[in-house]
Amino acid sequence: MGQFNGTFRWVYLIGDWIFKFMFLHFLWMVFTLLGLGIFGIAPATCGLFSVIEKWLSKDPDTPVFRSFLDTYKKEFLKSNALSVVIIGISAFLYVDFIISKKMIQSFFLHIMLIILILLFALTLLYIYPVFVRYNLKFFHYFKQPFLIALAQPLETFGMVFWVIFILTIFFHIPIVFIFTGSTLFAYPISWLALHAFKKIEAKKAV
Repeated sequence: MGQFNGTFRWVYLIGDWIFKFMFLHFLWMVFTLLGLGIFGIAPATCGLFSVIEKWLSKDPDTPVFRSFLDTYKKEFLKSNALSVVIIGISAFLYVDFIISKKMIQSFFLHIMLIILILLFALTLLYIYPVFVRYNLKFFHYFKQPFLIALAQPLETFGMVFWVIFILTIFFHIPIVFIFTGSTLFAYPISWLALHAFKKIEAKKAV
């Protein structure tokens, strides 16, 4: 009977986490749409990462809806401002890349732009985990993720591997994204980011 209870407990826990993942993804989709997409995706993503951060570092029984909604409302303007800067930098790098490729055709400049694009992409991996964990000055939400991405290469490599892997899964099995995509994407990134944060915080505490 004890073995049955143990098996049943694991089945219950797995089912509970599957439901949490699906529900959080549902909230992310709904609140992204409520913000008309362009205004909703940044605060919804903040809500997503905030709930996961609480699961990982504070309370695995955090009320999903209340925590998500509180973050969505609190960070609506600030997260959208962050999104505007991200879009602006992305557009600038993309236009420069196209100009370099089609008009300037300088090998050195092209390589430099590719390096900048890769560094910016690595920075983006840490932006939302940093945003929901730390209270920083606005542009430090770009500076700190950049520094962490370089300072913690193992975690950064793990994130890159996960992004490539999960996007491949979404491409070949799109139903996975429909039911739990955003949570499945963000959870390992949050876990790796939290691991990197704790290593840095431990060094500062010494």
